[in-house]
Amino acid sequence: MSRRNKKIPLKSRKRNESKIMILKLFIGAIAFFSFFYSLREFNNFTIISFKLLIIIFFLSGILISSIFYIFRTTKAEKHLSLYNFFALKTLTYGSIFCAIFFLTNDYFSNDKEYIINSFIFEKHKAYRNSPNYIITQIKGVEREINIHDYNFEELQNFNNVEIKMKNGFWGLQIIKKVKLKK
Repeated sequence: MSRRNKKIPLKSRKRNESKIMILKLFIGAIAFFSFFYSLREFNNFTIISFKLLIIIFFLSGILISSIFYIFRTTKAEKHLSLYNFFALKTLTYGSIFCAIFFLTNDYFSNDKEYIINSFIFEKHKAYRNSPNYIITQIKGVEREINIHDYNFEELQNFNNVEIKMKNGFWGLQIIKKVKLKK
């Protein structure tokens, strides 16, 4: 076999590298938006424990990172830095899978909406740009609920809250609407 047949042409290599770079930027942009979508869902709409969210984040991120690591070590590269490889991939794919988890919980749910009336235990003023929040009881557990439509002075006039909810696909409760009552 001649030497010329063994080498990959330079133009083909550059074209492949540019396609890979575009794919990495696209996945990075999706991960960036997924992280903020997951944060928004966690803080405002879905009632989920932080511990469960961290487990989903790291388990999915490490699982996908492991698959990529095995693929890359068997295919081409033998010496990859485990920390550099796993840290970035875990953050990227963990964010994407958390967003997929929240999306499937909301959009694949077929339960009917229901209303819970509850007493407001505590009212808290927002810190800087955060929303005001209240602490109330939902199905026997005290929960923080962000209140976006009322300022803190208006919030002081209310003692009860009406929460429109539904159960999600994964069994997590989703807050659809919050209305304060006197």
